[in-house]
Amino acid sequence: MKLIHISCAAVLVATAALSSANAQSLKVRKGMAEQEKMLVEHVESLNKSCGTTIAVKFDWKDAPAADLEKYSASLFCDAALSGIRRTCANQIGKDAVKQKVKSVTCGFGPKRAISLKDGLVDYKINFSTSNDTDFVYEFMQNNL
Repeated sequence: MKLIHISCAAVLVATAALSSANAQSLKVRKGMAEQEKMLVEHVESLNKSCGTTIAVKFDWKDAPAADLEKYSASLFCDAALSGIRRTCANQIGKDAVKQKVKSVTCGFGPKRAISLKDGLVDYKINFSTSNDTDFVYEFMQNNL
């Protein structure tokens, strides 16, 4: 039942995101839908590792359409989730994530960035960056 709930939530998020992307081409919208589906698996892995029910979604608002055709947004978002999963490798980190992280939004920006406010991790993807997992892990170590 829990898996169905997570999958349904992901579909609702995908539908909302796609309806706000009406200006995008059909090809880009199909790609976004595929990325949303792939994200569901990454979220399940995060929640299993951390013992959480963290909600994760994309904010497609500033997504560079040309880059969406070349790069996997779900893999870049998963790199951020991997940083959080790594934080959960020990009980102290797991407890901190459970207490302070309620949701993650993977958006897009001209520069990679991360913030944590009121339980929301806001991660800005920039497709030209590397070591995103380490970047997020370091942030978590310093801000949880």
